[in-house]
Amino acid sequence: MASHPDIGTRQEAIEQWIAAQAGAKATIRNLRPMAGGASQEIWSLDLDLEGSGAPLELVLRADMGGSLLNALTRGDEFRLLQIASRAGVKVPRPYWLCEDTGLIGRSFYITERVKGETIGRKIVRDESLAKARTVLAAGMGEELARIHSVTPENTDLSFLPPVDPAVPVGERTAEHLTRLLDLFGEEPHPALELGLRWLRENSPPAGELSLVHGDFRIGNLMVGPEGLVAVLDWELTHVGDRYEDFAWPIVRFWRFGNNLKRLGGFADPRQMFDAYEQATGRAVDTRRVHYWEVMGNAKWAIGARQQANRHLTGPQKSLELASIGRRVPEMELEMLDLIEKGPRY
Repeated sequence: MASHPDIGTRQEAIEQWIAAQAGAKATIRNLRPMAGGASQEIWSLDLDLEGSGAPLELVLRADMGGSLLNALTRGDEFRLLQIASRAGVKVPRPYWLCEDTGLIGRSFYITERVKGETIGRKIVRDESLAKARTVLAAGMGEELARIHSVTPENTDLSFLPPVDPAVPVGERTAEHLTRLLDLFGEEPHPALELGLRWLRENSPPAGELSLVHGDFRIGNLMVGPEGLVAVLDWELTHVGDRYEDFAWPIVRFWRFGNNLKRLGGFADPRQMFDAYEQATGRAVDTRRVHYWEVMGNAKWAIGARQQANRHLTGPQKSLELASIGRRVPEMELEMLDLIEKGPRY
């Protein structure tokens, strides 16, 4: 990040660039940084466009130098927001994309700034969101129906990694996770090795491919008092098996301590499935959801071990990373319990 110009010092250049895109004089006010992720730097701003009336409340997202494994570029993420918006998905309205790295030292895009809550523990517990929790599961099912309506047959998704439709997605994903686990050398992880073998041997057959959000869970959804406001964080989106999106928000780690409510710590998964079925007219195969829930726990167990490794090997000393690593056994136990007991929906 130090090698890049500070966005706050590039305000005039950004104003001039926006003016060229919008065809009107642009004035930025209240440009300030927001909490960002591992691969993005996020700034909020208010924009006055000459002749447009009320100021636009916007967000600027820029590359930060780091990168999540398999994460998309800002340009590809912006194109996905455009596609999702056309499909009726609740997303922040995408305004402009700049892939000219000469302007601020990296690519960026600008979207509408939506208001609500994204912190999981608040969504699960805050009294001000009690009404939202009663409709949130159904809202998630409706948004998944819109996301999965986008397929390689009806939309150009060639900018996403190619997928062989003849190879079962689960088998390919389990093989990928096995290779990641092997990177830890001879460090023993018998529970994960058993789980990954089960996943390879029980992969559902190849089926219909669709757009998959890839990180659809509480924490990546903007929630307001009336329910779901917007689906955020599209940087792990890909073409794959839609059941991955059903299972990921059910994974134990994303329940924020409220484990009795298996969907995000606030609802029964069946509420999400019912809304999806009503929106699409297609039944949800709970056996495939179960398979991907096992996969999700294996995936995040390996991911948590990777996070801990960043702390243990020195690149990023962090108590938070170390604490995430300590939760690997929790996910291993959940994975084995799921394999033994089968679907619970």
